[in-house]
Amino acid sequence: MKAINSDRKHAVAMLVLSVVYSWSAYSLDADFDPTHEKFYPFLLGISMTVLSLLLLVRPTDLKVSWPAGKNIGKILITICAILVYSLVLQKIGFLICASVLMGICMWVFGAEQKWILPVSVTVAVSFYLIFDRLLGLALPSGLLTFL
Repeated sequence: MKAINSDRKHAVAMLVLSVVYSWSAYSLDADFDPTHEKFYPFLLGISMTVLSLLLLVRPTDLKVSWPAGKNIGKILITICAILVYSLVLQKIGFLICASVLMGICMWVFGAEQKWILPVSVTVAVSFYLIFDRLLGLALPSGLLTFL
């Protein structure tokens, strides 16, 4: 019996996650108006489901080489940073959390030190202006209650 392709293994895992994510998004207490909380998570879940099915049906022939040592550390630091971000987002607020998360990710993946602070703050402020002010999707202000 032929071994299952690595892409197919990941496609099955992503399919399960995307179906659960889609169901969770569908269960949100909001309508499907593009300006409400339910629309984009549900759209993302459906997109993930379709892409997972495509990867399951048509896997690549590429050989996978998994990261070793130093790269696993980078991945773990990034996962921990995202986990902490999700846990403190409501209390601390989007601008501070997003700036710190982006700064950590830039540092972990070797960005030049001089660019970390200006880029992470600029991107966080830009996202805040686009999503909170322009699209009207409320982002948590946290410690910056004057926003």
